[in-house]
Amino acid sequence: MPLLEARGLTKRYGGVTALDDLDLTIDPGEVVGVMGPNGAGKSTLLKTLLGEVRPDSGQVLLEGRDVTRWPSHRIARAGLALANQVPRPFGQLSVDQNLRLAGLASGDRKRDLDVLALCGLSDKASRPAGSLGLLDLKRLELARALSLHPRVLLLDEVGAGLVAHETEQLVDIVRKVHAEGVALMVVEHVEGLIRELADRVVVIDWGRKVAEGSPAEVSADPTVRAIYLGEGASAVRSASPRLRGPAPTEPPLLELADVSAGYGKAVALDGVSLEVRRGEVVSVLGANGAGKTTLTRVVTGLVPIRSGSVRMSGAAVDAEPPHVRLRHGVSCCPEGRRIFGELTVEENLLLGGYTLDRTARVEEAARLCERFPVLAERRDQRAGTMSGGQQQLLAMARALMSRPRLLILDEASLGLSPVAVEVMYDAIGSLREIGLAVLLIEQNAHRSLAVADHAYVLDRGRVTYDGSPQDLADERRLSEAYFGAAH
Repeated sequence: MPLLEARGLTKRYGGVTALDDLDLTIDPGEVVGVMGPNGAGKSTLLKTLLGEVRPDSGQVLLEGRDVTRWPSHRIARAGLALANQVPRPFGQLSVDQNLRLAGLASGDRKRDLDVLALCGLSDKASRPAGSLGLLDLKRLELARALSLHPRVLLLDEVGAGLVAHETEQLVDIVRKVHAEGVALMVVEHVEGLIRELADRVVVIDWGRKVAEGSPAEVSADPTVRAIYLGEGASAVRSASPRLRGPAPTEPPLLELADVSAGYGKAVALDGVSLEVRRGEVVSVLGANGAGKTTLTRVVTGLVPIRSGSVRMSGAAVDAEPPHVRLRHGVSCCPEGRRIFGELTVEENLLLGGYTLDRTARVEEAARLCERFPVLAERRDQRAGTMSGGQQQLLAMARALMSRPRLLILDEASLGLSPVAVEVMYDAIGSLREIGLAVLLIEQNAHRSLAVADHAYVLDRGRVTYDGSPQDLADERRLSEAYFGAAH
């Protein structure tokens, strides 16, 4: 009998299916990894297993008992606990007090002391939780979950925000927890961590299980590779790359030098350096959680840097707010499009040109409709009634309304059909031809490399590749960048 079992879990939010007839099992003492891109359904799966979300159909069984309709606190007492991605202890209370609160259901004081020792916090028991660094906060989050005496421990992005040596320390603790007989479900973006910890890996996409097997089998699975790398067969270059030669006399349009940034105590970028020159398409690749979206926020000024520098055409913009960077020529088309669905295509465009006067805005909207004929055809249509691909073109055109010199596209192909992806990349290629620089933040590696002049790969906040997209397009090198040298 499985220790934990999900049978046919289905959960819908309006017209979106987050879980789609999903089956999953965890046996006693097993470590199961769960992977999947953004929007795959991982968070909904965790919440459903823990009783925080009720499925529309299907069952959750814990040691053979149907717990689908149990409240979350009863499920926790029955042996299922979660260590959250973002620790949120009571900052004014000590480490020891936080642990006692978390384990009130058990009342086992000796067990609390054992957990502190296991998680390496014995010497910090009296310290306020708010004074801890991120690694110790993660240790405390593990300890709080373990104080419930779980049979199954769910780990949500255990390595998020940690640098490499800190991740190794936390992985050592997780291994000790497993050695105590606790079964684990490890939900992770970082394939290397899954490979280190898991006996078996389940990959989900759009709420469905798409692959299952050992870490080596899953990372070699064609479906998994297509999800994380994109379809190689469709990566046909429409124009010759402008391979980088010696540095030109003019400074780069965008230059990041040894930039570090993060959220609270979490590190998202760790010493990142890159540049974008005028008229280039530069691709930044990496799995989810690698730091790509944080990079866009650093460039646009939404996230301050902790060290390093950001320059536009040689001028430091580290302290400049987003609206000033827009005047420097930086515009961003964000992940998820974020158009105004109740407004027409034309109204969305005009809003994007708020930095221009009324006459210039109308002229620019007309020019962009000429460049993207589908927008001209639907100029008076409400944006929310268009297809996903058409909405993505509108989001790109809206970002172009400010007449930028650098356009940042964050996951432009996310959730689009193959035909819509091709239309989107044709548009990106045409922008380069008019001299616009494009910073392309993507997970779809093959398609992105086909249009790029230069490529970078991010892994856990660090640059692991900086060079020609043709060299990276080699299947072996691309696999190493995404899945580690072992593959």
